[in-house]
Amino acid sequence: MQTSQHVFFERSEMKDRHLVRKKIREHIADKAKLPILIFPEGTCTNNTSVMMFKKGSFEVGGTIHPVAIKYDPRFGDAFWNSTKFSMLMYLFNVMTSWALVCNVWYLPPMVKE
Repeated sequence: MQTSQHVFFERSEMKDRHLVRKKIREHIADKAKLPILIFPEGTCTNNTSVMMFKKGSFEVGGTIHPVAIKYDPRFGDAFWNSTKFSMLMYLFNVMTSWALVCNVWYLPPMVKE
């Protein structure tokens, strides 16, 4: 069983967006497949703002289970601030921290009407 079937695409390319939408629809139509995990933004923020999801993930016709994650900096920062630390120093800090703590909110399932 392959569990990491990544789908990379260029958002500015319309044909790529249609291909991704098609692949997602095929995946969710097959009930034998595991649920799909989508990171619509493909980026992280520094816990100071909430990013809006792009609407494409919600237009495929399946049930969406949104999840919000906020990291708690109590034992170390999960985000790399390149103006503050080099990549090696950041990796050292993450690997030697006691824990990376986060709060996870499972929001109500959504279905496009």
